[in-house]
Amino acid sequence: MRLGDQRTLVATSFQAIKDLWIGHANDLIDRPFQHGFADKLEYDLSGAAMTEPIRRCRKAAMRALAKPMWPSYYPLLEPSSVNFVKNAFTAGANGGKAIEAYPFLRQVVFDLALSLTYGTRMTGENNEFVVTLIESINRISHLRSSTQRFRDYTPMLRFLIPDALSGNVIVTSERVRQQHLDVVYADLQRRLAEGEKVNCIVTGLVNDKLSLPESHGVCKALLQAAPDSTASSIYMGIAWLCSHDGRAYQTELYAAIMAAYHGDRDRAWDMAFREEIVPLVVSFYKETLRFWTTTPFATPRATVSDIKHRDTLIPKGVTMIMNAQQGNHDESWYGHTAGSFDPIRFMGNETSLPHLTYGAGSRICPSAALSNRIIYAMIVRLILAFEMTESEEPNARRPDLDAINFSDVRDSLVALPRAYDCCYNARDAHWLVQKW
Repeated sequence: MRLGDQRTLVATSFQAIKDLWIGHANDLIDRPFQHGFADKLEYDLSGAAMTEPIRRCRKAAMRALAKPMWPSYYPLLEPSSVNFVKNAFTAGANGGKAIEAYPFLRQVVFDLALSLTYGTRMTGENNEFVVTLIESINRISHLRSSTQRFRDYTPMLRFLIPDALSGNVIVTSERVRQQHLDVVYADLQRRLAEGEKVNCIVTGLVNDKLSLPESHGVCKALLQAAPDSTASSIYMGIAWLCSHDGRAYQTELYAAIMAAYHGDRDRAWDMAFREEIVPLVVSFYKETLRFWTTTPFATPRATVSDIKHRDTLIPKGVTMIMNAQQGNHDESWYGHTAGSFDPIRFMGNETSLPHLTYGAGSRICPSAALSNRIIYAMIVRLILAFEMTESEEPNARRPDLDAINFSDVRDSLVALPRAYDCCYNARDAHWLVQKW
């Protein structure tokens, strides 16, 4: 099909996506140029074409996010997860009041990302500085690789309505985003000058000899994803757990976690970010990422050379769109239960590509492995801390667990879950409050 002046191919089956995105990874390393977007963001690791500076930034990001670096990040990750558990306990009056936890969760996951990137914590879901920064990030995500603006794909419209008249939201959002990150970076520099040792991605990038804009570019890519896919996936995991079917499964998860740590609840809590040794939790988060696809169409690629796929020649310069939503629910790949949520689907299945939510191939999300660990750890700590239930109030919002309708966003790269109310009942309030 055509998107304006772009020849476009959409892959929908899991097998076709795997064959193209992995089998021809080097041929699909580029991105199509999005007018009014790519030319407004200097270093956009997710959406920019594969130039040499972007390649250098991606390599640095992959090194910073590699597993050998994780131990230095654990002290940054743990306080934020405790903060979310504390908020759920106190704001929900220990299960006495149903709450909508997404604002807390979004802020906490973003706080995790800020800790990782700039070594800075900013708590409080109503923190104006954080809210403004997240809003600017969400506006950029909302338009990235979307088809909302016809002018991005139609040259005549760009000629008739230049950026100065169109009120380019990308320009204003990027300005706000950079102003806020300049403040965060200045605070980090002050702390380092005072002799404080800060282990974070920015300080780790010194050895990669990146320029300051390139270092910011690496961090922006991680911050951009945090409030979206990571927070939304945890949120939908909670949504299913507090449903009728999920409530019984919470008991199984708790038993599996306790068995893995020989009944030592404190050790299970302490080790949540440090290892993934509970297969039931691993299978659960993989299925959550598969079933509720928070990036339904991923970020498009562009062919850098001709590709021979089966009996078809795909020319150089074609835009390639992965229909991750369809691929994640492909019955020819996952079987007749592809349209159902099955928390044990991935038990004993160690495939390197369990789903397509992070993308695939040469430009898969660089923080995929670390995001998995964050989701795993948050689920472990939530299960240890609470029994989660739907509100029994007649006017309470119920979780929408449909694979598509869980989000009411249809015109963006990222799907955002609908709000629901949940009660967080502490399993052992005395034990839990000691964690903060």
